[in-house]
Amino acid sequence: MTDAFEFQFAGNINVQSMDRQSGIFIGENNKAIGWSAHGKTNNVIGKIGGQSNLIYQNLLILNDPDYIDTPIDDRDINLSFETAGGEETKNFTVDNVNVNAMQQNCVVAIGESRVTGMDANEKVNQSHGGVYGNGNHSILNHNVNIDEDVLDAIIEDRDIKMANIRKND
Repeated sequence: MTDAFEFQFAGNINVQSMDRQSGIFIGENNKAIGWSAHGKTNNVIGKIGGQSNLIYQNLLILNDPDYIDTPIDDRDINLSFETAGGEETKNFTVDNVNVNAMQQNCVVAIGESRVTGMDANEKVNQSHGGVYGNGNHSILNHNVNIDEDVLDAIIEDRDIKMANIRKND
């Protein structure tokens, strides 16, 4: 085994929003293996961030009349092997990590981490997406979402995930 590792992080990380399949990795030996994100998103107005935004008297119509919508066939095979005898963290200091909103499959990993095979398969229809921040207003809007699919968001995800397998030499 090698000598001990001492990590210090002095500073700030401020994140307002993390969307699907996003990560913040701080420290040693971070591994993100085999992530996949597949999907379909329909937005008339997507995400609104910031401060003092005004969305006023809008007619938002989302019309998505597909016969077959979002067929996803994700057949990944994710393997992660680690050789024994690696370095271990003994001391670790972090100062301020702030995340206000996390969506599907997001991660904040501080220190040694192995995040393997994360999948995010989705279909989203939004006539009006998320509103983030301070002092935002959505007034007198009319939202219409029409999604008359015959088949909708067929997802077949047959992953084989093997992670953190110790391999001795």
